[in-house]
Parts: sequence; structure tokens; C-alpha cells
Amino acid sequence: SAVLAAGGAGGAFGQAKPPPRAPPPPPLPPQELSINDYAMFGRMNFTAADSFDVTLGDPGGNILGGGARVGLPLGPLFVDVGAWTFEGTGERVFVHNGQEFPLGIPLEVTITPLGISGGWNFPLRALPKLVPYVMGGYTSYRYEETSTFATADENVDERFSGYHLGGGAEFRIMRWLGVAGEVLWTTVPDALGDGGVSAEFEETNLGGTSFRFKVTFGR
Repeated sequence: SAVLAAGGAGGAFGQAKPPPRAPPPPPLPPQELSINDYAMFGRMNFTAADSFDVTLGDPGGNILGGGARVGLPLGPLFVDVGAWTFEGTGERVFVHNGQEFPLGIPLEVTITPLGISGGWNFPLRALPKLVPYVMGGYTSYRYEETSTFATADENVDERFSGYHLGGGAEFRIMRWLGVAGEVLWTTVPDALGDGGVSAEFEETNLGGTSFRFKVTFGR
């Protein structure tokens, strides 16, 4: 009996202790109303790539803009309002049977979209400073086209409606400063194709895909 008791005690003392468990990550802070302004720059690749390439020499171009994002106290929801501008210069071109004939008439194209988005953040417990997000909403495009010697009736200044979807991630460098990268796909149907080069290429959509870098300010 004594031998069995000693042996049992020795066996129990000989067992290795389990390693200590890692502490759980800290809980995410409660969502509060937040307002962040941002400056943005990037590149837009237009869906009507042939039309822009023939007239402006590039199927896309640089964009510059800014806006504001309001984080709602309803979980990870937010509302984003932003605008940007694209400016391109080239010349008018006549296209017939696939052949391009530059006309030597300078052309300036300005596009100024205004976007209103709703979005959803995905806070990461392990990386609280990095916040991925998705967003989508309504886009109002102002399209201006002017050329030398053209009359007011020949120039174009119109507004079109579309919508957009996108996503990205923001990294908070400090409480009031962050950086973000995002990709946004936009469609603006039936904005082009009523005569001119776009009609020859059967391109009607003024949207495209933009790649953006943002600097955010605020809490």
C-alpha cells in the first residue's frame, strides 16, 4: 500500500506542467462617431479605353481629389462623400473604317465626379491600426469637352449618373493621421457613343477602375 502510494505520488510530481496560455488580444474599443477628412490622388483607367487613347493619347490618367468620411456609432458602418477631377489634353480625331485621321484641333477634357458611399469597416483584433473596408454608392459625373474654334453648342458640358463599388484598407499612423489604399470600380452607362470617336468604337460607358492613395486627417 505504501509503495503504491509513493509510486503514485512520484508519477504525479514527474508530469510536466502545461505551457502558459498566451493572453487574449485586447477587446476592440467601442465604436464612436468619427469624422475624417482626406486628400486623395491616383490613376483612373477608363472603360472607354480606345476613345480616350485616340483623342488624349492615354486610356487613363491621373486623378486628384478629397472628401470626408463619417464613422457612425452603429457598429462598423460609415458614410463617405468625395470628389475628384481628371484633366486631359489632346486633339480631335476622325475615325472611319478603323482608320484614324487627326484633325489638328486641340481638345481639352475635364471630368469631375461626386460620389456618395456607404461602407463597412472590418476591424482586426490582432492589428487594431489596420482597418480593411468595402464601400459602394452613387456617382454623379460632370463631363466637359472643349476645343479651339468650337462654338458653345459644339462644346460639351453634361452630367451623368452611375454607381461604384470598391474596397481598401486604412492604416492609422497615429490617432489623427492615417494612410489608405483603395480600388474603386465605377460604371456610368450611356454617357458616350452619341456620335464622334466613341460611337465608332461603340463605347458608351464613362466609368472605369481607379487606384487611389489617401492621407486621412481627424479622429
